Amino acid sequence: KKAMGIKRKLKIYLIFFCVTHAKVISPQVAPIYEAPLTEFGHPDLQGIWTDQTMTPLERPVSLGLKSQYTLSEINELEVARQVVNEKARQPLPVDRRPPPSGGIITQQSDVNFNGLVNKFVPVFGAYLTSRIVQPEDGRLPYLEENPQDIFAFREKIGFTRFDGPENRPANERCLGVPGQLPLIVQLPLDGPWRNIQIIQNEEYVVIYGEYHTSSRIIRLNGEHLEPSFPKFFGDSIGFWEGDTLVVHTKAFRQDQSNRRLRSSQSLEVVERYTPVSDHELVLEFEISDPNILSEKVKSRITLERMSKGQRLYESGCHEGNYSLPSILAGARRQEMEASLTR
Repeated sequence: KKAMGIKRKLKIYLIFFCVTHAKVISPQVAPIYEAPLTEFGHPDLQGIWTDQTMTPLERPVSLGLKSQYTLSEINELEVARQVVNEKARQPLPVDRRPPPSGGIITQQSDVNFNGLVNKFVPVFGAYLTSRIVQPEDGRLPYLEENPQDIFAFREKIGFTRFDGPENRPANERCLGVPGQLPLIVQLPLDGPWRNIQIIQNEEYVVIYGEYHTSSRIIRLNGEHLEPSFPKFFGDSIGFWEGDTLVVHTKAFRQDQSNRRLRSSQSLEVVERYTPVSDHELVLEFEISDPNILSEKVKSRITLERMSKGQRLYESGCHEGNYSLPSILAGARRQEMEASLTR
């Protein structure tokens, strides 16, 4: 009885301790962010968002399966980028010589004007080594070394890159962003290709990409157009999954394939927009293309709300107006000179 009494007292003491010290011993759980709602009861994602992370689409091969950086590694990488950025801002020597015959003319002035993004933005608290989180190596899983997109097929039947405008990349022709959708792939430079605006009403969401002034009108709770016909940016439908906007897009034009992400007419993309704070929006892509990729690709970035006073501007693309005719004219000139020397 004495032993039972001691056990009973210990049990009471333990219960008392747990109750009085509950705040101390219970795990600290971060509060779940609740997004404000629109007048239609949907999570409000509206605003101007920008992608300001150095994280590349594909992981450097040297990193293998290393998926995250440590804080000390992040600090070193950001300092190194700032040094490069500062060097790029310096005036080019006025007495610089032209490149040697056969050399490459760089776009250094463009780098100086735009500047380089020089910070890493964490995603769900992690500093990723690549935007791609699946496959495990953070690389695009192409079926073969030379992915057989429309440009590869044209080359097979004898067309060269300079035979006509249809053999040049869509972005060069001012017909698309640097990729199949805004923010799906990224340039290292800072610039309008990093910015989007989201606008909502009850039945539609508009995602407007500043670069090339691309507007995607997404039908909520709708169905894909069948039979589908290919178009730039594809055909998009969306729905709400809790606070997350899910967008499914297919029926892309084949000539949206580009060197950063090869694709075919079978390309499909699922986007997930999830607000995690008043100023952060996590954007996830799931990319599938059985003609080009051996498995689905998943990528993830954090978008930041642009600060008050910043805005989007009209993006004037002139490569298709001026550069493209010059490129093709140069090719015709080379062909003419070659025929004269025969």
